[in-house]
Amino acid sequence: MVAKSTLMKWHYITGLIMIIVVGIHIAYRWPSYDASVSWPAVQSQISMAWYDIVLLIIVYAASYHAMNGLRTIMLELFHGGKAFTTFVDVLVIALGLLVVVVGTYTIISLIPL
Repeated sequence: MVAKSTLMKWHYITGLIMIIVVGIHIAYRWPSYDASVSWPAVQSQISMAWYDIVLLIIVYAASYHAMNGLRTIMLELFHGGKAFTTFVDVLVIALGLLVVVVGTYTIISLIPL
C-alpha cells in the first residue's frame, strides 16, 4: 500500500502538469475555435509528434488526478473497513486503466502513418 501522502503529492504534481499541458492544448484553439477544430486543422495538429505527446500526457495526468480524487471522495464519504478500501482501490485502478487504454488507443489511432 502506498502512503496517502505520496498519493496526494502525485495528485498535486499531476494537477500542475495538467495546467501546463492543457494550456498548450488551449493555445492551439486560439484565436478561432471553429477553425482549429476543422478536420484539416486537426490533421495538421496530430501530425506533429510533440503534440501527440502533449495529448497523451493530458490523458495520463488527468486519469491519475481524477481517479485519485474519486478514490479520496469515496473513502471519505463511505467509511468502511479494509475490505471496502481494497474494493475502492481495485475499482479505481480498473476504471483508470480503462480510461488510459481507451484514451491512448484513440490518440494513437489518429496518428497518420
